[in-house]
Amino acid sequence: MDLLELSRQLADRTARTPRKLGQAPYRTLQLAATEPGETPYDVVYEESPVRLRRYDPEGTTDATPVVIAYAFINDPSILDFSADRSVVGQFLERGIPVYIVDWGDPSPIDRSLGLEDYVTRFLANCVDAVREQEGAESVHLLGYSTSVPLVVAYAALFPDRVRTLVLQGPPIDFRAGDDMELFRTLADGHDHEQVTRVFDAVPTPLLEVGLACRKPVEYTVTEPLRLWDRLDDPAFVEERGRKLEWGLGGPDVPARLYREFVGDLLLENRLIENELRLGVQQVDLSAIDAPTLLALGEDDRFVPREASIPILEEIGSDETETIELPTGHVGLSVAEVAHERGWPRIVDWLLKRD
Repeated sequence: MDLLELSRQLADRTARTPRKLGQAPYRTLQLAATEPGETPYDVVYEESPVRLRRYDPEGTTDATPVVIAYAFINDPSILDFSADRSVVGQFLERGIPVYIVDWGDPSPIDRSLGLEDYVTRFLANCVDAVREQEGAESVHLLGYSTSVPLVVAYAALFPDRVRTLVLQGPPIDFRAGDDMELFRTLADGHDHEQVTRVFDAVPTPLLEVGLACRKPVEYTVTEPLRLWDRLDDPAFVEERGRKLEWGLGGPDVPARLYREFVGDLLLENRLIENELRLGVQQVDLSAIDAPTLLALGEDDRFVPREASIPILEEIGSDETETIELPTGHVGLSVAEVAHERGWPRIVDWLLKRD
């Protein structure tokens, strides 16, 4: 940046400061009051702590339903971020019934729930409930972030119930890429067994601290400064408020699920190595024969491309595709570019395989 441009930006920031100070109380209220979630839904199945949401498509339809298993460490409201940036809305507008697995907030009595429960019980029962309600033999199954290993395991164990498989920001190979190395270092640097002895359900703030440690400057300096810099932009403040509400609203994680995810998947990498067992069942990735689509963010700092692509070499499907967008991990759900260029392509891809 040349000296003239730097001077211009400093002058602009200085001129805007009094106005931002005057608007700060109102913008703070706006930030606190804004939350994601625009589309009404019905809860059509419950099995504590899990709930299955159904969103009605526009008009009558015979399209195959899509079942979305959102990250179990976050609230699924990010999928319905705003009226013009809603993943749910992208499907509904094209006549596809949408079901979201809301993993819910576990209580202390749920501490013994593990990967086997989440895959072969909760996810399996939710898919069966959708199949029964829609009269469908199989579903389009979409997994996002930390729920991708659950969705992949389900697709390997119940391949006949999966019409297509969409993996959004998928962490698969935890030994690939520098960012995943930092994940492992953070996980290996604390006693996850001790954590689960202390907590029946690992609290969300503890998980947030772990994520913040990966990008400390981004979380503690860059983001607050970016908000201050655009405090006089009501649209930007509203968007930040929606993200803040979503980020603070994540559920706790049952102790056993936390221990197995960190131990079996993150540290031991058993899923991609075909060594993961759920009870008496072996998860064999080669059993996945459904058309599979990866949706990746080119700027994803949480799950790099190297941690996602290896799944395509292990599954049995001979029909695979990758969509990469110039955005980050959360941006895959909320960025303007994702809704202009990404989700329409994903919906088209599903409808062609209906």
